[in-house]
Amino acid sequence: MSLVLQLIISGLAVGCLYAVIALGYSLTYVVNGTLNMSQGQLVMVGGVLLFGFTEHAGLPFPLAFAASIIVVALLNLVIERLAIRKFDKGANSVEWVLSTIAVGIIIQDVALYFNGPDEGVVPSPAGNGMLRIAEAGIYWKEFIFFPIVGILLALLILFYQKSHWGLWLRATADNRTAVEMMGINSGRVVAVAYVLSGLLAGIGGALMSTNYAVSVDVGLPLGLKAISVAILAGVNNPKGIVGTGLLLGVAEVFIGQYVSTAFREMFVYGIVILVLYWKPMGLFNVRKTLVKV
Repeated sequence: MSLVLQLIISGLAVGCLYAVIALGYSLTYVVNGTLNMSQGQLVMVGGVLLFGFTEHAGLPFPLAFAASIIVVALLNLVIERLAIRKFDKGANSVEWVLSTIAVGIIIQDVALYFNGPDEGVVPSPAGNGMLRIAEAGIYWKEFIFFPIVGILLALLILFYQKSHWGLWLRATADNRTAVEMMGINSGRVVAVAYVLSGLLAGIGGALMSTNYAVSVDVGLPLGLKAISVAILAGVNNPKGIVGTGLLLGVAEVFIGQYVSTAFREMFVYGIVILVLYWKPMGLFNVRKTLVKV
């Protein structure tokens, strides 16, 4: 029983990381129907930057953490301007898929040049203490994933429902032409969505680097897992994305323990395919609703 509880706790912690990254996909998809396929590499950049700022530049952890996520957010804004906006030519355009994949490869190669292939872990301010739950345990540095994901989800929902920018973002997703006629700069709204998506990627990468070894090649598999979570849940449902991320994290850990770590990826993506065969629009997909502006 203690092993099962330990696996659940470990899986939920991993699922929190998937959920944070996947929420970034949701932000950009709902506003203009695009996904940054280099999102995983941005997560890697967040982790590598935090390691560099703390271990090499000697910055205090809070300052290094803030600097890392801001750099990633600005980098995502540049990606939106150069690799997405120029190629997003309507509902049927797919050019941005290739352009963002190419950007991801470039980011990884540049990171490899400056950082090298070495792995690094950032000492967490939470230390190496452990929280005991029944006969299982979780490190405090992992446990903080749970409140952070909850806070980010709450802030995102409040942003959508209560702020002018959230209102404009949803309105742009429903009818971009009408938004432009109302005098709102839809391009600026899309840019804000990408900045927020970059912030989430940076937060995910920074959190990851305090628990797991970060290297330049972790971005692609993380990005694939996160986009699987987003699609599996329904890209326009933040609550569903968080729930699906947690479930996928737990499933991955159990498969690794009771089946084989060698087949873990195959089983996880197999589950994704089976679910999408049953629910092509995702488990929690919600229809767009018109928003008055």
